[in-house]
Amino acid sequence: MLTKENLNEALADAVMGRPREFFIDDRRFSLWSPSLGMTLMTERHISLLGIDSLMMTRNPSLEALRLSEKNRAEVCNILAIHSYRRYKDLSDSEKLRARADYFSSHLSTDEIAQLFLIILSEPRIETFLQLSGISEDQKEQSRIAQFKNKDGHNRTFGGKTIYGMIIDAACRAYGWTKEYTVWGIDLLSLRLMLADTISSVYLSDDDIKQMGIIVSSKDCIGMTAEDFEQLKKEFND
Repeated sequence: MLTKENLNEALADAVMGRPREFFIDDRRFSLWSPSLGMTLMTERHISLLGIDSLMMTRNPSLEALRLSEKNRAEVCNILAIHSYRRYKDLSDSEKLRARADYFSSHLSTDEIAQLFLIILSEPRIETFLQLSGISEDQKEQSRIAQFKNKDGHNRTFGGKTIYGMIIDAACRAYGWTKEYTVWGIDLLSLRLMLADTISSVYLSDDDIKQMGIIVSSKDCIGMTAEDFEQLKKEFND
């Protein structure tokens, strides 16, 4: 479970994008943090599982086991999607089907459930935003924008679908292609980059006084010397 105490470690894992590895006999497989495209593919299969959200909260291991027993084929399809990273592989339905069948025939129900639980336990972006303080920044940014525009009227258009909210925003900000935005970077990193982009708004002393803002420095998460040393060590290993 993602907490304030292990936030730095989770952020380091997200930056490095290291997969979870497992073996079947002498074959090595990886479970990758999903890209936007992988997430959309997976949602189709997850919607067919009938996940008990209450049981998932109370006893996720037991719920993962129940789903793996009841919907073995669908769970293996999800594992197969997460075991590939390139669009070339993920767009090959025959390759995905073959890998899902391989997992189903070579893994026990308990093993499938354990791997599925890893996928279900991926930290949620909302938790990252809350624990890192980004959510509070977003609320404050919205409050300041309303204050600055109190004497006028601004109309915002667009941003109603995933195209405007994520894809176009990333392509404009980083010069990426649509294919790379959808398949080339994991969704957690993509959303954190968009949410944590540095921006500033000029406020006069009078503005600060009227809004009751307390000026103070904010700590940066995951930016200590120890964190950088750990990242260097991980990359060099």
